[in-house]
Amino acid sequence: MNKKLVKTLSSFAETLGLSVDPKMGVIYGTYRSYKVILTQLNNNSYSFAATFSISKNQELPSSEQVRQVVTDSKDILDCSVQGYQVTYTFRGAMTVAKTKEKLVAGLDTVTDFLKENHYQTVCQFCGTSEAPIDTYSIGGLPVIACSACFKKQNEAMLASLHEQNQKKENWLAGIVGAFIGSLIGVGVIILLGQLGYVAALSGIAMAVCALKGYELLGGKLSNKGIIGSVLIMVIMVYLGNRIDWSISVANYYTDVDYFYAFRILPDLLREGYLEASQYYGNLALVYLFTAIGAIPTILSVIRDRKNSRESYKMEA
Repeated sequence: MNKKLVKTLSSFAETLGLSVDPKMGVIYGTYRSYKVILTQLNNNSYSFAATFSISKNQELPSSEQVRQVVTDSKDILDCSVQGYQVTYTFRGAMTVAKTKEKLVAGLDTVTDFLKENHYQTVCQFCGTSEAPIDTYSIGGLPVIACSACFKKQNEAMLASLHEQNQKKENWLAGIVGAFIGSLIGVGVIILLGQLGYVAALSGIAMAVCALKGYELLGGKLSNKGIIGSVLIMVIMVYLGNRIDWSISVANYYTDVDYFYAFRILPDLLREGYLEASQYYGNLALVYLFTAIGAIPTILSVIRDRKNSRESYKMEA
């Protein structure tokens, strides 16, 4: 995680008396006697959701009851309930100072409500409140749990990872999957090109679909799979740009069909019927925006793969 974001999150955490986990990019700790985890929404450092794990009388929280606070507060937008987990979505802000105000107001409102209705922090897995409850990371996911459930969930995760690592990677099938996935990226390049745009969206679509396609047909995504998928992307970006220009040529010269335009495109560039600098400049832009979209996607895949192997207790 970049230092600027960690610094921003640390500023919020300090105001709330909480801590930051830089690996996962979450704020966590005890707020007015309740364990809470604050996560960013849509990678927006000024918008958060607060997750609690609560129970009353050793029963699951009433969905209808815990949602009441949403209608009573302008700082809380939504509430979702899954087992003992209750997540409140807070209203975002535009500045650090305003975000701090929103977070304090939202957390104060929620914790006041929970106290008034006699809810207490419990393990999100077993619902116990008798054993010490802490915040943990299990395979890159933040949880509120007791030590026994943390150990059990970690063992299950390690068993799942072992099973996944036992899978044989089918490189050839993976390349086919990457090719099929990249066709979606080609479609986005052509669609945006015909609309007169070149955008990072095409790179994101190309990267996500190619990598996912490789993983689905190849069995798993290794470093070798990432390299193969990148090579497919490079080829398909060129193909998508050429098809885009061929369609434009066929639309301009009514006596030329799309396939013929695709075949003679190099001749049109060489003989000056098409502006070569514009064509190659556009191709360079498509590659640039593909890199802008693809590199963060690939880094995210690598980071998530690394985090999925790590489990630990989050400590201030």
